[in-house]
Amino acid sequence: MKSLLVLLFAIMVSNPIGAQKNYSTKNAEVHFIAVDDNDIDAVNKNAVCRLQANGDLSFIMLIKDFTFEMEGMQKHFNEEYLESEKFPRAFFNGKISNFSTVNFAKDGNYPITVIGSMQVHGVNKSMQTNGMIEIKNGLPTANAKFSVTLKDFKIGGILIKMVADKVNVDIKAALL
Repeated sequence: MKSLLVLLFAIMVSNPIGAQKNYSTKNAEVHFIAVDDNDIDAVNKNAVCRLQANGDLSFIMLIKDFTFEMEGMQKHFNEEYLESEKFPRAFFNGKISNFSTVNFAKDGNYPITVIGSMQVHGVNKSMQTNGMIEIKNGLPTANAKFSVTLKDFKIGGILIKMVADKVNVDIKAALL
């Protein structure tokens, strides 16, 4: 019994204090606004994000959770453009390539590069973007801004010419 206690104590002492862990949230915010039309502006505050201790980063969200100020736009967005009944979710799975530069034990802002695959409207596309992880009291908040060309995800057709072909995306995930 004594040797078991010594072994457990040795394991506890050998694990560094403040070791990295997995973080997640069910309330990440994904905001987009059309490059050429500020009326096309929506936010989803229910995206699920997970950051694992090895730098793997993932997002999943329901398309129908995007909200617009104008109700009519939300209907067109879900029925005609994103076809949310047919393609209900959007995904991102990737990795922070410079994850080792983020010091979870020290408050500050850490630039990151994320490489992965995004799936929207049933189409997968490789992507790379820069972002920032802010550490405050040991907890990370991940932020990124990037642009998406809608035709890359087979969104739109002829109507997209009248609306917008490119959107700017802004992501914020306060992780626990």
